[in-house]
Amino acid sequence: MAADAVLGLLGLARRANKLACGEDKVKEMAMSGKCRVICLASDAGDGVRRKAKLKNVPMLALPYDRQTLGNAVGLQRECAICAIDDIGMANALANKLAGINGNQQAAAEISSKKARIDARKGKKKKGTA
Repeated sequence: MAADAVLGLLGLARRANKLACGEDKVKEMAMSGKCRVICLASDAGDGVRRKAKLKNVPMLALPYDRQTLGNAVGLQRECAICAIDDIGMANALANKLAGINGNQQAAAEISSKKARIDARKGKKKKGTA
């Protein structure tokens, strides 16, 4: 796992407006149905971990602390939780973090979701020319 690649991908997601940081924004994204993956810092508290279990959204454990995660996404403060709403970015992040204990199942779930979404993209809706 290349640490720079993971942090770079999170920064890219932030610049593309595909990343939500903080408990409230993550919860808002999850409730809207757009959230593809939730990422937790290694030193996130138990309360944050409990609140992160929302609507069958896969969770990835990051090997970075809150300060490193906040710096990577361009915040002036710490960030314990973030979420990505783009399936391609979520899949790339999950593949990079699949080697970490506990992330294998989430990576497999995200990969299968991406495969289903990609399969639907090729099909045209009925009634269109």
